[in-house]
Parts: sequence; C-alpha cells; structure tokens
Amino acid sequence: MIGYVIGDSDMITGFKLVGVDGVEATSVDEARQALNKALMRSDIGFIIISEAFFIDPSLREEVDKIRQERVTPLIIEIPGSKGPANEMQLSAMITKILGIKM
Repeated sequence: MIGYVIGDSDMITGFKLVGVDGVEATSVDEARQALNKALMRSDIGFIIISEAFFIDPSLREEVDKIRQERVTPLIIEIPGSKGPANEMQLSAMITKILGIKM
C-alpha cells in the first residue's frame, strides 16, 4: 500500500522527494475532491492532509466519519509547509510518519 498527500505545493514537493505522491489543493473544496478521489483507490494505505483545510468544520466531520467507517486508509493531519508547525517541523514529521530521514 502506498501513501498520498493533499496539501500546498511545497508540501507536495517535499513528500514527492521521499516517494509519496499527492495533489496540490488551494481550497477546502479542492482538498475534499482530492480526498474523495484518493478514497476510491484501493492501493492507498494512508492519506496525509494539510491541517490548513480543516478550517472548514464540515471537512473535519467528513474525515471523522471516514475514520469511523473504514479501517484504511489511515488519514493523518499535519501542518502544511506554511502552517502552524508549533510542535514539530515538517521534515521531522515526515521522518516520524514514514521513517525516512530528510
């Protein structure tokens, strides 16, 4: 199973460098569409979404519902490249999630 990332262009580029494909989204609607397309794929084991898109509570509700109804894919929310990464830098988070040191 593979991973998939939904975020800003810097985030997508960073994850592509370690072999994780994804799509750039510039709005909550684009992120929702990308999430729905990713959910249709049976080969995706985890989806990483920029926390910037969770400003819309309806997306949070949708993701929570998916988490309750499905075992896979695992949906992980992380700060985007320009987001409030007050706890951990993006490179450290990639290392923690994927086990790949950047």
